[in-house]
Amino acid sequence: MRLIVSARNQRGFSLAELGIVLAVTAVVLGLGASAYKTYVVRAQITQSLALAAGAQAQVTEFFRRNGEPPADRVSAGLARDDAGDRGAYIESLEVVDGRIDLRFGSGADPVLAGRTLSLTPFESANRDVFWICGNRIAGAGLQPLGFANGARQAMQVVSQIEPRYLPPSCR
Repeated sequence: MRLIVSARNQRGFSLAELGIVLAVTAVVLGLGASAYKTYVVRAQITQSLALAAGAQAQVTEFFRRNGEPPADRVSAGLARDDAGDRGAYIESLEVVDGRIDLRFGSGADPVLAGRTLSLTPFESANRDVFWICGNRIAGAGLQPLGFANGARQAMQVVSQIEPRYLPPSCR
């Protein structure tokens, strides 16, 4: 008895089908890796912003006492050396006319390393202080800290970090 095998009875993938499956898998893995990288970078920024909370409180307190923003970190009441303000990702934390500049160091993801993210204080008519992160636009009625007294003012700086990496509060 002789068996005849026809092409219709064969099972398995053709080379073209296998190529399509591999291409789709590569695209899905690429998108997943990109999303994960964005997540990691945002987490590093968020952790660094938490470190700046103490400096924000010091700048706000200085403004409430003196009616103007502090010129630098020392006048804000922070230590001259910023070693205590650094986390795993921050190289330096500086205060410039009330604005807090976080400079990311080599411990941060390469898309952050060497770049700066600023937290800029604004004041309302009631002298309440509101902090604006990164490229976010200040709301209506907010003026740079120090505006009401005609003192030096905190000036907002555009972030050097790609907007897709910034947390929603900083975009």
